[in-house]
Amino acid sequence: MRKVTGVFIVLILLIITGCSNKEVINHNYIYKGENELWSAEYRVNGTGTFTEENGKTKYESNSNNILIVTYKKELSQLSSLKHMEISYASSAGGAKITEDYTDGPPKEKTYTIKSGGNGVAIENKDEVINVTINLDGKIQIIELKDVN
Repeated sequence: MRKVTGVFIVLILLIITGCSNKEVINHNYIYKGENELWSAEYRVNGTGTFTEENGKTKYESNSNNILIVTYKKELSQLSSLKHMEISYASSAGGAKITEDYTDGPPKEKTYTIKSGGNGVAIENKDEVINVTINLDGKIQIIELKDVN
């Protein structure tokens, strides 16, 4: 009798799993790039979920992303800096931070931009993400590529 109950439980689990109309895709990417002055890393941690409801496919997404940009030289080399913008652009969007230095030069070498949320687009693994660094009108672009 225990053997029949065990087989019955396994069959029920197979039926439930087989009838599941949900597919979850994980998007965990790391993009990196640098030039002689800056290094940048962009991390994507997201999921996309496809479900079938009433014969229609429904998609939901969730993403938490972070861009970390680090100045590689001594901060004293930025002593005359008055304005800085760091931004990025990808297929899923972008973001920007702006810093004005009226009370002296930067005191930090690392800058962070967090983005993401529910119902947002998620980057493609094979795309190139452009980071733009604007120091008093002098623009540098760093291309970030997936390292996995």
